[in-house]
Amino acid sequence: MSIQKETKKNISETTIKRLFGFAEIKHQFSKFTINALIEYVGYQENISPLLENSKAEDDELSLLKANAQTITSHTLQSIRNRCSVPYRMTIPRKFANHDYIFFRPSKYSFTAFISQPGYGRSVLLSHLVQEMFIDETAPYKKDITVFFSADSLFSKEQQEISLEDKVKAKIGLSPGTDLNSFFNEQFKKFGIKLNIIIDGFSDLVINKTSKLKIFDNIIHLISSIGENNSIKLILSMRSAKWIEFYDTFKPIAYLKNKWFAGSYLVDNSNVPPLTEIEVEQIFNKISPTDFSKISESLKSHLKFPFQIQWYYRLREEYPNFESYTNIIHYEIIARFIKEKIYNSTYATEKALFCQKIVHLTNYGRRGYAVSKVDLFKQIPVFQNAYDELLADGILMEEVQMNVNFSPESVRFIQPHIYEYFLFIELYELFNHQMDSRFFELINDEYLGNQVRSQLLQWSARLMVKSYKLKEIKALLDLKLNNYEKNYLIYFIAENLSYNQKQDPELANQIKTQQLHQLLISKLIHFDFIDSCYRDAINCLIEVVDSNENELFYHSILLIFDCFSLNIPHILDRLERMEELSKEATQWELNPYEVLRLIYLKIKGIQVNESEVFDFIESFKAKKHPVHPDMLPNIKQVINILHVLLTNIFYGSADEVPKIVRATFRSFPKLLKTRKLFSGYLLNLMAQASARINPGKKTDQMENILVKLYADGRINQTLYAQSVLLSFKAEQSKNRKEYNLALQYAEECLLIYKRNELALNELVIYNLIIEIYTELGDKAKVEEYNYKKAYLLERKEITAPIFTLTSFIN
Repeated sequence: MSIQKETKKNISETTIKRLFGFAEIKHQFSKFTINALIEYVGYQENISPLLENSKAEDDELSLLKANAQTITSHTLQSIRNRCSVPYRMTIPRKFANHDYIFFRPSKYSFTAFISQPGYGRSVLLSHLVQEMFIDETAPYKKDITVFFSADSLFSKEQQEISLEDKVKAKIGLSPGTDLNSFFNEQFKKFGIKLNIIIDGFSDLVINKTSKLKIFDNIIHLISSIGENNSIKLILSMRSAKWIEFYDTFKPIAYLKNKWFAGSYLVDNSNVPPLTEIEVEQIFNKISPTDFSKISESLKSHLKFPFQIQWYYRLREEYPNFESYTNIIHYEIIARFIKEKIYNSTYATEKALFCQKIVHLTNYGRRGYAVSKVDLFKQIPVFQNAYDELLADGILMEEVQMNVNFSPESVRFIQPHIYEYFLFIELYELFNHQMDSRFFELINDEYLGNQVRSQLLQWSARLMVKSYKLKEIKALLDLKLNNYEKNYLIYFIAENLSYNQKQDPELANQIKTQQLHQLLISKLIHFDFIDSCYRDAINCLIEVVDSNENELFYHSILLIFDCFSLNIPHILDRLERMEELSKEATQWELNPYEVLRLIYLKIKGIQVNESEVFDFIESFKAKKHPVHPDMLPNIKQVINILHVLLTNIFYGSADEVPKIVRATFRSFPKLLKTRKLFSGYLLNLMAQASARINPGKKTDQMENILVKLYADGRINQTLYAQSVLLSFKAEQSKNRKEYNLALQYAEECLLIYKRNELALNELVIYNLIIEIYTELGDKAKVEEYNYKKAYLLERKEITAPIFTLTSFIN
């Protein structure tokens, strides 16, 4: 009140409190406030230094901040320019922001982001600096943050200058000013901290002497910070260099206690792989492909940032190529090896090192790491090549702690690089012959080991690239489960599609070596549940070499379309098969006509006469020739499946045993061999028998089927297993074991829903409705009738054609 009366100027009560130290000062007094105070007390000569000191201090901080921003901007721009993918496609790492938010107010003086090469530490830091200190919404925007590249601080000419003096010189602080005291004062007055961030140690060309000087420089700066909480140091180092740096300060407990290790420190790395959410964010910026459709394996590989740059390059070269198997992963690894080893300096020596590691592990039998001593006994020279393999993130050294000594071992950082060189060495061992002996060794030697699958895929990739297409037979003749075989065929198909885009000669080789005939013969197991099976056939259509082979593929896929009751797919299939109508007339049972008849039935259009009906009646009447010493070829198998499929829509349960018996009459050898197709036919006949004639004979068939599948001699598909399960449900209902029947039925229902087999789903709904009807549970009957009606409505099917579908899958 006195100031206001004396000067006619208003000064707040809080200002007076701040002046006397009773309130916190968060910013400088304004010129207006200082002038008012000067005028009130009347002592211009004594008070004016307050204004001058305040202005000088404010100007100095502004200058320091401007210099720091200039250095930081230059470093950020350099990172953006060198980024292996367009910088706009990168993302901030949330864990890094969280770690800094914890680190800033803590007692720790320094932290480091540590990882093997290729984990994106520079990009991580650039986003951290942008979000924490630069953006308008940055929480620590008032801090002075200087982001250095290591070569700007640790050049040869500056080795004798302390890191503290270099930092002061860079940001424009007077040489005589104590960095620690200065920022301690700024923190007390304004809450401003100095963040020193150093990246790019891997770009330094240093020897052992200069390396120690750099480490000493950093340690001296940390020591000078002491207990002061106003200066924070953030480093970025590769794991190998961090281990050396850590060893220099580890014995000093005080320094060790000043280090914040981060939230994810494991095996000398605290930069975790990308999360699936982060992978999806980056993937959506790079690729137009639906992220949910790519393979889980590819997603897991893209969690390692170094693989993303290679994926981006492939997308740039082949923007229209879509891949859902591991093919992209193998292309990434192959390109990485080509650039980092075969097209680099010391290429021969690097390759020799990698080969020797495989030899010393006895081709993986002794693990994947080797003693450094043993390695250099084998290769006593080539230290430069070895150092580059370490620097490029191909090899790494490990210390294995034992009681008496700590031996150093060497291994590949990425197991996929090891798998590549293991394949190359096995290929060399067999004189570049991928025959049955080669694949049997892989299959037997690496059974139960993940590397087995990788070796088979490296083999398939090389066979396609080197035109050794006939050798694919030896690969697919291996005793593989159905999933492995389906996936390998899909992998081969995508390799054909990918390579044909860049190598026109491959199409000629596919035709000359009759690859499609081979692959078609391997598709006879008809796994209607495994999506790889269906996707492989769709992919093979992209590289098909003749109308006849394309018709084979469509004839298999039309069974999927009918099982799914997907009218748009059926129409699309009809349209594509119409172009193959000439080839279709050469079949005993025209597959195009089969699909057309089923489509008409679904649409409620009545058909009374058809050559398809004539063929089926003739077949049931056993008027077809007998082949006593032959098994049906794939065309004949497809014809039989089409007969059974047509019977679902136009026949009855009584006809199924007739069709199956006619098949066994034409091919009696089927009953003498344990083929999947034989078991499938027996299952269908037993299921129809359970529906129309339950009793002892059906029970006997059930026992035979259970034993047939249980002994493992039939490599049954998941679909065949589901058919047997639905047969068991039918049999349990017949025996009044309703709880067991419902358990089997619900299990089938889950399988069919998951794989969009709507026709099979309807079958199970009918079975469940019958069970609840016999139990007298009207509520459940109504519930499942509703589910059935909803399914038909969703499929836009109104024709009353499904009264008979309860007898068969």
